[in-house]
Amino acid sequence: MDLDLRVLRYFVTVAEVGTYTAAAAALHIATPSLSQQIRKLEQDVGVRLLDRDHRGARLTPAGAEVLEHARRMLADQDRLLAVGRQRRRAERNTLRVGFVPGMAGLRTRALLDRVRAAAPEGAEVELTQIGWADQLDAVLDGRVDAMLARPPLPKRPVRRILLLTEPRVLVMAADHPLARRDTLCLADLADVLQVNTDGVDETWRAFWTLDPRPDGSRPRYGPMVHSVVEMLEVCAATTAVGITAASIVDLYPRPDLAFRPIVDIAPTTVELVVKDGPLAALPAALVAAATT
Repeated sequence: MDLDLRVLRYFVTVAEVGTYTAAAAALHIATPSLSQQIRKLEQDVGVRLLDRDHRGARLTPAGAEVLEHARRMLADQDRLLAVGRQRRRAERNTLRVGFVPGMAGLRTRALLDRVRAAAPEGAEVELTQIGWADQLDAVLDGRVDAMLARPPLPKRPVRRILLLTEPRVLVMAADHPLARRDTLCLADLADVLQVNTDGVDETWRAFWTLDPRPDGSRPRYGPMVHSVVEMLEVCAATTAVGITAASIVDLYPRPDLAFRPIVDIAPTTVELVVKDGPLAALPAALVAAATT
């Protein structure tokens, strides 16, 4: 029996995000199709891997054991594919940098200009957009040579270089009652409807939704969003609010939105992420540019 690594990746995603719906969104497939693929995997390995109920999907004891093996198999596959992808880019003298919109704000161009100046003559720098939940995987599987990443990030074998620290702000419709204030505190968010983030791990969601609050209370969740742009559209059109980085204010100025700093919460950061260990010439030039 040959296991389909694609289906193993489906299983790992469900196990990590905790629900079939969120996993299907992250994988860009329909939820019924995902359920069918997981059932086939269970038939192939001969044991039940996941228990599904109203709370989501939970690993069975057998599923927890299979999960560790699946992660190792997928990591081996990713390393193999990464070698080919990165070799091809090196031969073309191309550096591919991943980003999530707003990652380094207005500093992105300055950083990339320094990279071009430090890179060998004729080198090309490509930018490619990566989803919130995929920032480290894109580096590890070779889709990108480096990532302009927005923590929190899971623990993985990567090198992380701090680029900037900035406040987090509340975004809301321009006529929202909280927009009348110049600054906000966490307590001001107690009764407002707040967007939730889908397809991300729990650490990321908790940081960007402030869940739970210091007193143990939880936000009152409303619409689910999958990107910065989607969050801005939802906030402009509804009473829901969102939490984002201060750099978004300059990148997406809109008369129908208001941004206000939340003064009593921890700031956010942007990091440059590359693989751990020796680097090829172009990624090394990027690291050098980021640390000068």
